[in-house]
Amino acid sequence: MKKSLSLLVTLTIFVAIPANSIALSLNIFKDTQGHWAQNYINQLSINCDVKGYTDANGQFLNEFHPDQSMTRAELVTTLVKCKFKGQPLPTTTTLFPDVKVGSWYAPYVTKAAQQNWVSGYKDGTFHPEKPLTRAEAVKVILLSQFPADQVTADIAEFIDVKPTSWYYPYISFAVARNFVEGYKNISGQLTGKFGPDNFITRAEIAKVVANTYGWSLITTPPPVTSSTPTIIGKCQIFPSDNAWNRDISNDPIDPNSQNYMNAISIIGGNQNLHADFGGAGEYGIPLTIVHANQALVPVTITDYPQESDAGPFPIPANAKIEPGDGHVLVLDDENCMLYELYGAAYSGGNWTASSSAKFDLKSNALRPDGWTSADAAGLPIAPGLANYDQVAAGAMNHALRFTLKKTQKAYIHPATHYASSNTDANLPPMGLRLRLKADFDTSKFTGQSKIILETLKKYGMFVADNGSNYFISGTSDTRWNDEDLNQLKTVPGSAFEVVQTGAIIK
Repeated sequence: MKKSLSLLVTLTIFVAIPANSIALSLNIFKDTQGHWAQNYINQLSINCDVKGYTDANGQFLNEFHPDQSMTRAELVTTLVKCKFKGQPLPTTTTLFPDVKVGSWYAPYVTKAAQQNWVSGYKDGTFHPEKPLTRAEAVKVILLSQFPADQVTADIAEFIDVKPTSWYYPYISFAVARNFVEGYKNISGQLTGKFGPDNFITRAEIAKVVANTYGWSLITTPPPVTSSTPTIIGKCQIFPSDNAWNRDISNDPIDPNSQNYMNAISIIGGNQNLHADFGGAGEYGIPLTIVHANQALVPVTITDYPQESDAGPFPIPANAKIEPGDGHVLVLDDENCMLYELYGAAYSGGNWTASSSAKFDLKSNALRPDGWTSADAAGLPIAPGLANYDQVAAGAMNHALRFTLKKTQKAYIHPATHYASSNTDANLPPMGLRLRLKADFDTSKFTGQSKIILETLKKYGMFVADNGSNYFISGTSDTRWNDEDLNQLKTVPGSAFEVVQTGAIIK
């Protein structure tokens, strides 16, 4: 399998933050759930754009391989991504004969050497694929964060780390600052050994980097606080712990938040919030509710058959079609299955669509990575619509769906698909979650707009498709009050911030 640069960590060699401050609720890689370093790995992924392994076709596997060793090339790539995220790197030169121009790691190794974080062996080679020892990793990580003249020796009493060894200053410096510690026995007691020449694992690297860079670990996301779950027809819209239903008002801000917001501003177009629904029901996305006895019919998929769910679907001939994009949303409210079409048309007794997707509302399962849905991001549409009945009842207990003019060739779960060829790391990926800032004054707003804004503070909104900036979606309903909704047009995009929710998948 081809590696895509991920990284690392710390076993017992690192000082542990109290276990009660480490949350296991966020899981970016499928092979790190419950791992002792899960939260360090999450932070490494988020802060340093670490994505894990890919298969032979370049598709991400969502695997980190935490207990495997880390190579010299992998470590410097990770650290360069941490320190120079989004900045141009040297691509036409290399400082080592065994680091070829054009190799995936050449720009990172060259940059790290230019920064004096690493140097070659006596013969001038770098050995990019050579596994790192604990001592080597500590040295490189420290030099990526501290000037070399600041890394001075302290006292480090390890029986296997002699004051005369080349690595003594680095290990003692790191130990004195609680970046690392030695081995522990099965009872959790320090053994007095550091293991400087033992190979370091990817999990161990993640912890050392997190400690050295002073990252705060991801805390347990707050529970869903809604006393009333979102119900449409007879169905709760996804389990209460689903991403759409989670209160993110206290979640940490994404480190790249301001860059994302600046990029939206730079690309131009609409820069204020806009309700893409209303107009006496002329605007918005209609939802058709059917029951278990609705006949199943085939749907011919014209554009994305390999990323679509196969029919037949319980779509009646009179299902409402959204003007323009041709969305058809059908909810079987007895089996609690949601069926959605994009680019739909009904002619001669037959349904056709560009793409199709179905969602079990009783499950948190996502679509396969790389698959679209009736939405570009691979997300369901109906759960993200502003719903008149919910607003009229005084609260919406779920995130909303919105569009942006330009997006990145990447996505963040629960999204599973991108719709762009632009690799600019500051452009928003699909599935990015924005939140209305807590200090935004909503006291001057009234009625429907005020409820929507309070929803955006508590649950936020997901980037779901390409379109006009900050257009939020709602149901097609004649009861929306346009004069009320127009208040939203006074809310600038700058009133939002990006919430840290997971790894960017490219």
